[in-house]
Amino acid sequence: MAQQNSSEEVDLGYLFKSIGDFLRKLVKLLFLVISFFKKFLLLIIGLIILGIILGYFLDRNSKRVYENRLIVIPNFESVEYLYDKTDEVNFKIESGDSLYLKNIFGDNYNSVKKIEIEPIVDIYNFTTKSRENIDVFRILFENQDMKEFVDDMTTSKQYKYQKLKVFIIGKDSEKLLNSLLEFLNENEHFKQYQEVYVQNTLKRLSETDKMIIQADSVIKSITSTTEGSLTNPPVYASFNNDFYSIFRYKQVLLTDQLELLKKSKDETAIIKPVSINYNILEGGFASMKNLVKIPILLILLFSIIFFFRFIYLQLRKIAEGDD
Repeated sequence: MAQQNSSEEVDLGYLFKSIGDFLRKLVKLLFLVISFFKKFLLLIIGLIILGIILGYFLDRNSKRVYENRLIVIPNFESVEYLYDKTDEVNFKIESGDSLYLKNIFGDNYNSVKKIEIEPIVDIYNFTTKSRENIDVFRILFENQDMKEFVDDMTTSKQYKYQKLKVFIIGKDSEKLLNSLLEFLNENEHFKQYQEVYVQNTLKRLSETDKMIIQADSVIKSITSTTEGSLTNPPVYASFNNDFYSIFRYKQVLLTDQLELLKKSKDETAIIKPVSINYNILEGGFASMKNLVKIPILLILLFSIIFFFRFIYLQLRKIAEGDD
């Protein structure tokens, strides 16, 4: 027992000694940092002033790049068209095709720097659109990992909503985004599709409305017959079954009507904008004004140079000591 207590005391003593050594090293390091800044205080103040002056002129003479986010619905089987056009515009931006870009964005075409597109993953909405989608999902999912299937570009393009990110210099974003949407919606093939789809949706809505009226008429007939008759229980049960079947049928019709009404609202454009957020700046160091960022970078660069100089001198002392 005495040996065990002695061993524990040795372990605790070693632990406290290690902690004390670490704290002493930490204090020594802190003292070296303070001494460094104290020694070069005037030079550091000069760097801060220089950085503020440079940052001020950079901020005054340059415009910031803002991110603009759009959520859109590609209608009439136009999702592949949307992706192709996005790639095409990006290629023209990279190659500097001013004639092509000016035709889309006007005189301020140089402000558009890049367009990104990605799907808004909604696997539930995709699979519940129709029985066919459920069957397709089951077949594809059997041969793929869930995450791979959800992120796969072939699958991703089938989601209803797509997100566009347009990076623009300056805050003249609304006009440029309107020009982009106008360009995307100027396609004769999909305009013809739009006309056919809209007519079909209106016809289906009209037919659904008629069927709902008919279902209401049947329900009214069943309920009035049930209320005014003195039938035996089996016949009464038959009436109840008929009523339940028609009632469920009406619920299906109302669901179809809702989907068709939503569809009619979506079909107002080939690429319909749902939401647009203008002039977004991400947080972090990169989004800081140059007035703040440049002085910090100058001080950091100055400190790194002297840090490597300090390391070099320490290594030289060790090397000379070995000799």
